[in-house]
Amino acid sequence: MTRLASVHPPAGLVLRSPFTELADVGVQHYPYLPVRPLLRDRFPVAPLIRDIHVPVAVVYGTADRTIPPAMSREVADSAGGPVVHEILVPGADHNDVGDGPQMVQAVEAVAGQSRKT
Repeated sequence: MTRLASVHPPAGLVLRSPFTELADVGVQHYPYLPVRPLLRDRFPVAPLIRDIHVPVAVVYGTADRTIPPAMSREVADSAGGPVVHEILVPGADHNDVGDGPQMVQAVEAVAGQSRKT
């Protein structure tokens, strides 16, 4: 999604529980494996989002066991803006974030900012 947005910028971007790059997640879950050399596709998010200058919302759970919340926070901190909404879902695990009021809030925030830019 982020690579596509870097090539064809959308009006806005909502990311749910994003990782900095896939290899970072693999290293977190499998520290005993040589994850980085084994992965052919890295799926970088944090490096690409710096150059995407559209409104962004990053939604993630504070108890996510799949994508560490610190990674999603790093993606939000890396976003190029002009407006970045970081929306935390307290106590939510990875699959708890998808369809609640926080996602609606994220879409509304990005849509509202997209109309202004």
